[in-house]
Amino acid sequence: VAAQRPFFFDHIRALADQAFGEFFQLTGRQYGRVGSYRMEDADYVIVGQGSMVSSAEVVADYLRDTRGLKIGVVNMTMWRPFPGDLIGGLLRGRKGVAVLERLDQPLAVDLPMMREIRATIAKCVENGASGAAGNSLPHADHAVYSKITDTSPLYSGSFGMGSRDLQPEGLIATIENML
Repeated sequence: VAAQRPFFFDHIRALADQAFGEFFQLTGRQYGRVGSYRMEDADYVIVGQGSMVSSAEVVADYLRDTRGLKIGVVNMTMWRPFPGDLIGGLLRGRKGVAVLERLDQPLAVDLPMMREIRATIAKCVENGASGAAGNSLPHADHAVYSKITDTSPLYSGSFGMGSRDLQPEGLIATIENML
């Protein structure tokens, strides 16, 4: 039986996609619920939101050019409803995924974005384990992870404590930590 969501979940997702499309028509700037940069062949991924994303994109280019590392960036443009339908496909089979968040929650098991990403991956694994296909999957809008290598190692980090900006060397260190 497919997982039940509130009836408005799909409507909000459709309205957001429509609004992003209209914004593109008006301005020529393309956005989506999730943005991706150089993800086609990325081995290592930085996931974040807000102002750190443009710095991560520059660092991805730098590390590709200088070290031959295939780095990609995922921009979490929309937080609610969480875009698990897109995230599962983007993160499948990577060598490492660093989720960077501009907060800390002492004593929490994970930071908020990491919790949502872990839940998304769990749904993708449930899809793979179900043996079902198409609309009869437990989470029909999520990717299917059918082998262990589909799940990527996850790394969590926080930045910006004390109002300090995230510098490029911090992003490079994030990649080096995954290596």
